[in-house]
Amino acid sequence: MMTKELDQQEVALLIRSRQILKAKGLSKDADVKSICEAAGISRKTGYQWADNLKLYDNEGHNAVGQDLARLKAEHEELKKHCQYVEFLNRGHKLAWEIHGVDELLAAKKNTTSKRKKEKQ
Repeated sequence: MMTKELDQQEVALLIRSRQILKAKGLSKDADVKSICEAAGISRKTGYQWADNLKLYDNEGHNAVGQDLARLKAEHEELKKHCQYVEFLNRGHKLAWEIHGVDELLAAKKNTTSKRKKEKQ
């Protein structure tokens, strides 16, 4: 008896599992033992591989969905930070234009170049 509806990822995973079983010539009712034998591994290794997949956390929540939500939140935070840095850069550029810093640096560079030529 099923206590909870399947979510989108679970349905996709189950359908994909059936497709893989069919493509590999295994019975649609293949048990863990026969799947591991077909892969040439022990049942213990099969269960270790399944645990490493980490589709669900210890409470049975969708770990992939949680990771995706965390990554989306991190992405939004990085976008905000990037916008802030771009804002600062535009401000610095404007300040340099207002105070003529580029012209001052260019003039200083030309003066330095002239001194080097005079010394030679």
